[in-house]
Amino acid sequence: MKVKEHGLSVEDLMSKAGIQKTEIKAGNENVDTVQNSEWYNAFGVVAAVQDLAHETGSLMSRLTEGFQGKNLPVNMPVPYNTSNYFMKGKTAWVDSARPAFSNKKVSSDSVALVQTELILQMGITDKMIKHSTDAQLFDKIKGYLGKAAVRSMEGMIINGDSEAGATGNVNSDDQLPATTFADDGGSMYHATLLDHGLREVAINGSNTDATAVFDSDLLNNVRGKLGAQYQAQVGNLLTLCESATYLKMQTDDSLKLAVNTTNATIDANGVVTIKPFGVETMAHELMPKTEADGKVSATPSANQKGQYLTFVKSAVIWGFGQDVLVEVERIQGYGYELTVTMEFGYVIADSANTVSAGINLTV
Repeated sequence: MKVKEHGLSVEDLMSKAGIQKTEIKAGNENVDTVQNSEWYNAFGVVAAVQDLAHETGSLMSRLTEGFQGKNLPVNMPVPYNTSNYFMKGKTAWVDSARPAFSNKKVSSDSVALVQTELILQMGITDKMIKHSTDAQLFDKIKGYLGKAAVRSMEGMIINGDSEAGATGNVNSDDQLPATTFADDGGSMYHATLLDHGLREVAINGSNTDATAVFDSDLLNNVRGKLGAQYQAQVGNLLTLCESATYLKMQTDDSLKLAVNTTNATIDANGVVTIKPFGVETMAHELMPKTEADGKVSATPSANQKGQYLTFVKSAVIWGFGQDVLVEVERIQGYGYELTVTMEFGYVIADSANTVSAGINLTV
């Protein structure tokens, strides 16, 4: 059954997303979201959310090595091995006795990749439908969903901290996070859903350098706080900066030279990156200004210090659980409500050695 509104049916809209099954409720019928909801596996929207994470996320597009795939279990162990080995000389086998073995142990370390549920709801008004073509409307919605999902996932990786108390959360150090982020979901704020994001790992692990005045040598000081086995892996390292910190860095004479030579690049998303000492360095909008300890105060005026992170890209393990699901409900006389849910998880492997931070920077 098709329910048309100003020449555009919901079936038409959802078919643009490549839906295999559609069953639209009549315009005068309520949809019971508990007992009688109709769910759509909107593959076009799935592509917008999941594939865009690789293509357009300024951070996640650089973390492809740690991507574990889609349709993952809710809690999945991911093994990793930090051991390095050498071969040794071998003697000739001169008799029939079995040669002695000196097997090296393969590390059985693992981290748990835990999925969490995310939701985004949008209202599509009849007026919007009336004044939009089918393709324009779908592309607009897809863009909103993709951008929101990528921003949320990158925000969780950078700022994730599940501390719910009045002190200690790196995003709300002097007030309950549920109060600080009341307008953004309260206790369901995206950055509090999963623990041990990059900033929390470095700050709460005291893997930081708090020198106030920036000098390019500080980049190596912070890099030197990584595990020794990672410090020379320049192609596997990334430095994320708070935006004012990034601008401050570019006043340093050596980095200023890098920006104005072929050592600086602009990627497909318009993100300018430089590679001081060989390590890719870029600004990210979700890196915050903070207090001197690297944590964000609930009082905005108290957040005056810059910061940056240096971390091992392959240590960020991430992936998707349940595919994106889209629920459409007709709101009589007004339009449609679109509800999108998905599952996403990340974890930082060998976190004590793979993330460090520069904090307390004067910017």
